[in-house]
Amino acid sequence: MRTATPHRFAIVLFAQFFLAVAAAHAAAEPNLESLATCRDSWLDWKDDQARGTKFTEDLRANYTYQQDRGGFLVPKTPKSVLGLPVARVYPESAGMAVGFSVLVNSGFEATRKVVEKALGKRLKCDDKDDEMFGCDLELGPKKTAFVMTDDKSSKSTLIGCFYFYEK
Repeated sequence: MRTATPHRFAIVLFAQFFLAVAAAHAAAEPNLESLATCRDSWLDWKDDQARGTKFTEDLRANYTYQQDRGGFLVPKTPKSVLGLPVARVYPESAGMAVGFSVLVNSGFEATRKVVEKALGKRLKCDDKDDEMFGCDLELGPKKTAFVMTDDKSSKSTLIGCFYFYEK
């Protein structure tokens, strides 16, 4: 029987590491994350039909559309964005604006901190609105990242990217 060489040992460790990272990456829904944090925009996909088609196919395969309850997608199996559990996906809206948003099962402050860490910048918060509490950050033309909830004590928070909205 041969003893394992350092080279073989390194290959086995690399393979195990690669599989663990690949599984974690797949579970984190990288397309949703990039859209919800404005790193990507479906407005930019208008000239890349293949990319838009693939994303649409992935949504159809992994989510159920709930038209009767307001027009959103519900994951068929547990999904996460930025490590937060996904409750709903709104692929064409961000609250009352045009954009992309995801409702996560996480409180406002915890969600805000996770989004700020992902963006590498602090969000600007406005506590003057009586109906909603939110924070946002304009990242460029037609790209404003946000976190919002109707009640700071709520157990769910909406995160996303505004493309068009009234200021």
